[in-house]
Amino acid sequence: MSTIIKNQESLEWIRNSKHRDVFLRHLTTSKENDRLSAHIVRIEKGGEIVPHTHEILEVFYIMKGEGLALANRERVKTAAGDCIIAHPGEEHGLINTGEGEILLYSVFSPANC
Repeated sequence: MSTIIKNQESLEWIRNSKHRDVFLRHLTTSKENDRLSAHIVRIEKGGEIVPHTHEILEVFYIMKGEGLALANRERVKTAAGDCIIAHPGEEHGLINTGEGEILLYSVFSPANC
């Protein structure tokens, strides 16, 4: 397999219908590798990644914005610069409580899509 270069600005925003006012740009998926998937995620003002679990690891890094993350069954203030690690089976989520959008970089291992 050859090296792939993508510019996230050229990728289409795709609505994530499982969550409220959440959109994704797929940087890499299982079509390109089976080890991980990576996404840029946008949560609109007032939007939410609703509480959920996975059978795989998810790590997300907040690049812009602020909100309340669900971690260890508690809501915790989070903001740009925070990294959230959701281990398999652990319920997690994120509500945008800020004045603007949240942008985050999310990685799943192994790939989830």
